[in-house]
This record gives sequence, structure tokens and C-alpha cells, in this order.
Amino acid sequence: MKAYLWFWGAFLLFFALPFPCILYFGTSWPLALADRSAPWLSLLLLVLSLAAWLSLLFAFLHFLLLGPPRALHRVRSILADGELRDALIEHAEQTGVHVRGFAQWKLQLSFQNLSATPIREQLLVVDSKPQLQRFVAGQRLEVRLSREPGAFPNVVLEGAQPELDVASLWRRGVGAAIGIVAVASAYVFAYRLQSEGLGWTFLSFGHPLLVCPLVLCGYALGLRLLGRLLQADARGDALKYRGIGVEAKVLKVRQTGTYLNEQPQVEFQLEYIDREGNVQQARVRRFIPLIELANLPREQVTLLYDPEDRGNVRLEGM
Repeated sequence: MKAYLWFWGAFLLFFALPFPCILYFGTSWPLALADRSAPWLSLLLLVLSLAAWLSLLFAFLHFLLLGPPRALHRVRSILADGELRDALIEHAEQTGVHVRGFAQWKLQLSFQNLSATPIREQLLVVDSKPQLQRFVAGQRLEVRLSREPGAFPNVVLEGAQPELDVASLWRRGVGAAIGIVAVASAYVFAYRLQSEGLGWTFLSFGHPLLVCPLVLCGYALGLRLLGRLLQADARGDALKYRGIGVEAKVLKVRQTGTYLNEQPQVEFQLEYIDREGNVQQARVRRFIPLIELANLPREQVTLLYDPEDRGNVRLEGM
């Protein structure tokens, strides 16, 4: 799986970094005087380029460098004040990774969320006490749930001893420093090579200094939208950990006309009664395999809704 992700990561980075440079210097260089941008446009493109790179730097610092310390603080808060739950181990297997000589396990747990709705979750843990044989399918463990679900993590094994991977943080910090130096050097190199005493007028909408950060920003935005679509973000986790399961009446089922890998998107118009006894309506869209279209529920479905965000719903069991 990791090799697969590394391959696609390298593939996408090629089209974000080397490819725009190859394309630009193969088709637009050397730059004729008539093809240079107006001074006001070149300054606008320069500001846009710098803003895109700074946005990427902010995202890197926020999620990859400062994210682990925030997660550590959140884990400690959950251990101190989280809601205790009894979890059943449905499946347990070693990942093959060892941390300080101890095996890492991937657990499939089943427990009740904050609203007493049964949910399942996967949890990676390091077995520092292998002699106790705690991680066996069928056994039960105590876990703590965040009282304010949302950002990862939301569930922690009771008695866990969290710590930072300092070596990984150092590698990320060094990588960020190398990236900053590389981008700054690219600006200096491009200016000395292409300015010819005319300032930044060599910048254009197809210049790598603008195209590269915009493509990377597009990747980041695409990942965020994909996470939102799959409900694999903070809003989706909030729904999972405090959502209430109800039976919803199907009012209407229709295809939206959108396809993903030849699978049609289907919209369900639903009606349900919330825990306060009020009638609510919701619309949920799902991509359904063609062979399952004939078996779509037409009367009732199981719906999970967020009591603090009634527009945040999803279908269960499909």
C-alpha cells in the first residue's frame, strides 16, 4: 500500500514540478521582447506566485509540522477528560512495524459513540506489554472518546502513553527548510537568467514560478474536497462519533447524472424524526455500482445524523 501511495505521489509531483519547467523552457524560451508581460501584470503575477507558495508553506507547517504536537495535546486531553467506552476487538493483526522493539497492531474495534450509536473504528497501537496478550479478537478493551469530536484523533486506548516521533518531525523540518531554499533559489535563478534588465516582465501565466505552486495548491484542494466527499475529514468524524442512528423514510430516489468510474451518483431524498420529535428532511448522494441499482431501498434506510449539525448526515449499511 505504501509503495502504491509513493508511486502516485511521485507521479503527481512530476506533473507539478519538473513537467511545467520542461514544457516552458521547451516552448517559451528564449522569450521575445514582444512576449513579455506589462509591468503591472508581471507584478500581479509575482504577488500571485508568492501567495501560492506561502499558502503551501502554511499548509505544510499547519498539517505536517504542527499537526503532530496538536494531536499529542488532543490525545492527552482525551485521556484526562474523555468519555469511557467498552470496546470489542473484532479483528486484530500485526502491521509488521516495530516501535522500539514492540510490535504495532491494527485493531478493528466496535463500541458505542457519544450518542450510544454502535460504530466501528480502526486503531493503530503499539503493544508494550506483549506478555498480557491484550490484542486478541473477541476480547474487550476500554477506550476513551473525545467529548468534542472532530479533528483526529477522536478515540484513544485507555492507559495509552502517547509520544511524538521526534525523528520524523526533524525530517519534516529539514525538508521544509530545503524546500524554502529551493524555491528562493528558483526565483533568484529565474530573475538573473530572464530579467535582462526589464524586471519581472518575463513572468507569464505559463511560467513555472506560477504554474508549479498553483498545481500543488490544486492537488491540496482536491484532497480536501475528496476527504469532504468521502466524509474522511473533521466534519465526517464529528458525525461518526456523535451521530444518532435513525430509520428514515425514502421520499424519492433519482440519478444525478454524475458518474465516477462508470458508477452513477444517486440522490436520496429522506425524511426522519430526530430525537426531539421533529420531522427533518435531508438529501444524501452516493455513488452506487451499476449491479446494485435494482436493489436500492425504496422505503426505508438507516441514517446517521449529527445532532449539532442537522445538515451533516450519511447513509449506513450501503
